[in-house]
Amino acid sequence: MTTQTTYLQQTQLHEPDSSKVDLQTSFEDLQLGFYQLEPEVLESTSETYQSWMQLFENDSQSQLQQHPEHVIQMLPLLQKEFPGRPSYLMLCYKEGTPIAAGIYCPKSMSTKTLRAIGPARVLQGYYLCGNNFLMQNEFREDLSFLEHLLESTLEFCKQLRADFLILDDVLNKSPINQTLEAVTKRFLVYSHTGFQPRSLIHFPENPADYWNQFRSKSRRKHRKLLRDNSQLKLVRVTRPDQVVDFLEAAHQVSLNTWQTQRLGLRVHNNDQELNELMFLALHDALRSYLLMDGDRPIAFKFGSQHRGTFLDIEFGFDLDYASLSPGETLLLLILEDLIEHDPPRLYDFGEGDAMYKQRYSSDITESRSVLLLPDTLKNRSLLSYLRTSCHIDQFTRKLLKASGLYTGLRQLVRYGKLGSR
Repeated sequence: MTTQTTYLQQTQLHEPDSSKVDLQTSFEDLQLGFYQLEPEVLESTSETYQSWMQLFENDSQSQLQQHPEHVIQMLPLLQKEFPGRPSYLMLCYKEGTPIAAGIYCPKSMSTKTLRAIGPARVLQGYYLCGNNFLMQNEFREDLSFLEHLLESTLEFCKQLRADFLILDDVLNKSPINQTLEAVTKRFLVYSHTGFQPRSLIHFPENPADYWNQFRSKSRRKHRKLLRDNSQLKLVRVTRPDQVVDFLEAAHQVSLNTWQTQRLGLRVHNNDQELNELMFLALHDALRSYLLMDGDRPIAFKFGSQHRGTFLDIEFGFDLDYASLSPGETLLLLILEDLIEHDPPRLYDFGEGDAMYKQRYSSDITESRSVLLLPDTLKNRSLLSYLRTSCHIDQFTRKLLKASGLYTGLRQLVRYGKLGSR
């Protein structure tokens, strides 16, 4: 006897072949259902919504992206961007009690994003919101159960004829990362980012003691920088009535940041960003900042704070003020504010490596993005092509670093001239 799995959606699917689903007998008393996210499912009085909300509230590691209202808010935008490709909710019950949930939303990826060389090809798949499942806490460390949920999800994506399922940001020590090796028995796993350093600050019991990790020389340097920039003021943004002005200010700064010059405009000041920040503010999770020179914003930080974790989402500073070190000034002022007002237990610098992150962190772990695909000859050829492209890219970077050109080229791309910022 295997887990009872129900596929509920409006799109036409092939019936799952139970002979190909290798589920452990220990899960024979579970019921798994996949529900297309549509009005009757999302009605707050529905049993499905209530089960979803119960899991979100009970899971000590739930992410705001997994909140029902956050997903509901995103759906119109997703429906517009991906017509005919609905989002889904998976619910797992044991003896009538919800014990796990997963939220899957459509996503497109170009092979260029996956570091492929040559003509771009667009892949259509899904991502797992929050890069994890909502669970009752007693099941969170059960790797066999987590593997079961992941494999059931991949089977469902296969039924949808999706090209992939992506986990955007997986910590190397997380339970879900530990299950990926087992999944490779029946699915293909590819990481276009590989493991990258991820910087964290674990604040001590007395948060002010955080500064004790720095040498006295470094602390003097910090104080001098703040004195030299004493005309710059920090504005904390947490309330709904601050969101509109903050977003406009961040957009103005973003027009002249190195991120925009290299990657394209980062803050558009559009409805999607407005809705996102308003959601955070209405759920007491918005914690963003502006650095002001008089009436002019010169740097911003998008951040959120939820369940004791401050998450660094987006950052930028006006290149016209680069000589003032606005990025480091803003970070020092934010750290002081976090220590003095509602201190989090953890500061997560988010994806990406940077010297300033390493300098201010108390712990460095690793994370990666992971692509999961059906094990087919076509996909094996695709991954072979992607891996070859990745090796060429890594080899080129090593050559540039060995020649001493890499740092200079990176500065030229980011700032338009050589020299440290």
